[in-house]
Amino acid sequence: MTVTCPACSYDNATDAEFCEACGYELGAASTPVSAPVSAPVWSTSAPTIAFPTEQTASSPDSNNSTFTPTPPPTFPPVPTPPTFTPSTGTARLISKQSSVPTSEFLLDGSNAIIGKFDSDTGPVDIDLEGFPGDETISRQHAEIYQEGGAWKIKDLGSTNSVFIKRAGQSKFGARITMPEILDSGDEIAIAKIRFLFQSP
Repeated sequence: MTVTCPACSYDNATDAEFCEACGYELGAASTPVSAPVSAPVWSTSAPTIAFPTEQTASSPDSNNSTFTPTPPPTFPPVPTPPTFTPSTGTARLISKQSSVPTSEFLLDGSNAIIGKFDSDTGPVDIDLEGFPGDETISRQHAEIYQEGGAWKIKDLGSTNSVFIKRAGQSKFGARITMPEILDSGDEIAIAKIRFLFQSP
């Protein structure tokens, strides 16, 4: 014969004092007593879920250290290309005579009038006043200039003309009547005053 547990209806041995299934005291009462059942307690607040935060090396709080931005790379300054400045005196008229006021004249490529100062016509670029033989020089005797990359000389209607002795020749040619190209080493006679023409 068995003793049925009034709490859980488990069949226990007749001499059992407690239910082997639920532990109810079998001899405590003659009427079955329902074992207390604990009602589940539900929380009304949403559970807090902590997610791990990812810290990178660039984060200000990473490794509990102060963030220091890496400065941009520096490069040496780019050298500025040199500015081309045409040199003055790209050609020269060198006096072939001694005891002259000016031993040479620098020509910068602009048109240069050769002659003597006169109060009516004004100054000239290459003034031969004071040179031996200057009495043969007209006020505006000749013009020397560059054209198409070449140096040229022309007579401006002077009284005593312009003559050229080419480099390597032994004597002057006839008076020029039209513009003539000058080569380095040519000798020029402005009436009686002589110059050596030199250019790079």
